[in-house]
Formats: sequence, structure tokens, C-alpha cells
Amino acid sequence: MLIIQTLFDLTALRQVYRIFGLALVIFFAAVCWLAAQYFDQMPTGDSLAEYANGFALGTGTLLTLVIAQQHPLRAPARLFWWVVALGFAVVAANEVFNIFDRAERAWGDDDYSDLIILCLTPIGLYLACTLESAPRLAVTAMKFGFLFQCISDLIDLCDGDGYLYLYQVPMIDRALMDVVTDISELIFIETYLFGLGCLLLHIVIRRLRLQGEAP
Repeated sequence: MLIIQTLFDLTALRQVYRIFGLALVIFFAAVCWLAAQYFDQMPTGDSLAEYANGFALGTGTLLTLVIAQQHPLRAPARLFWWVVALGFAVVAANEVFNIFDRAERAWGDDDYSDLIILCLTPIGLYLACTLESAPRLAVTAMKFGFLFQCISDLIDLCDGDGYLYLYQVPMIDRALMDVVTDISELIFIETYLFGLGCLLLHIVIRRLRLQGEAP
């Protein structure tokens, strides 16, 4: 009970948020440093940042599965989070194994899949925040995550690769452009992870409060 009461304290909550946020920042800085250190040793289009994105998306899959477990088996919210977890898992697999690049169809181009995901994201964010009565911090993180996602997609559409590219930046090396794109993706993925972490903590504490108030 002491641990639960401590978690209910606003100061303790802020400390948890800060620790989680700091861990994400350290991970991001480490990925940037390693990507720069081993840039010349990695093949074109295949960077450490890309694998880091897969790891971050895998973490998102775990977070969403844990959030789903906080709801009854047949609850619509649980089904929603299962769908979100599946989406995270598919995108994570694509980051690591380049599934869409290997598909022999026009829609398999990464540009198409990125635009589809971008269009679906606001719907998912709205449902997530509405279903869970998300706290302000989580909502703010989700909004910034979507903003960073839009910027990342704009960067991805300037690489001159695929059918939907908007423009090219000829003075930037192709391999460097790939790494910059992967790093920009990591920024918005981690922002979403922070929002999901805050949301999960909010849900767990809300559940503990309801259990504590039950006769």
C-alpha cells in the first residue's frame, strides 16, 4: 500500500516521467553516436539507426500489449490496443527485415506505406486518448509525436527513392540521407513511446485507485 500511495503522489509521478524521458534521450544520443561512429562500415540503406527504430517499435508493441491487458477481455478498448500492437509489430518487422521493400508490388514502396500510416495515425491517436481519458502530458507527447512524424515523412520523400519522392537534395550523400531519415523516424517513435509510457502509468494508477475504493 505504501508503494501505491507513493505513486499517487504528484511529485513521484513526475519523477517517473522524468526517468523514462531521460532513458529515451540517452538511448537516442547513443544511437546517434554509434551511427556516426560506424557510418562508413554500414552498407547503404542499412544503418544502426534503422535497427534502433525496430527495437523502439518493438518496445511500443510491448507497451500497447500491457495497456491492452488493463482492460477486460471483451472490452472494445482491449481490441483497439491489440490492433495497435499488431501495427507496431508489423512496422517493426519492416524496419528490421525491409518487408515492404522486398514485396514485388507497386504499393510495397516505403513511400506508400508511410503515407498510409500517416493518414491512419491521427485516428489512432484520437481513439487512444479518448478511450483512456489521457492526461495532458500524454496528449501533448502524442501531438508532438505526430508533428515529428510529419516532418520525418517529408524528409523521407526527398530521398529520390521510390515513386512518390517530392524532391532531391543532390549535395547530400545517399547513405547519409538514409541515416538522417532513420534518425528522424527515431525521434517521433520515441516521442510516441514517452506518450504511451505516460498513458500506461495513468491507466495503472487509475485501476489501483478504483480497486482501493472498492468495498
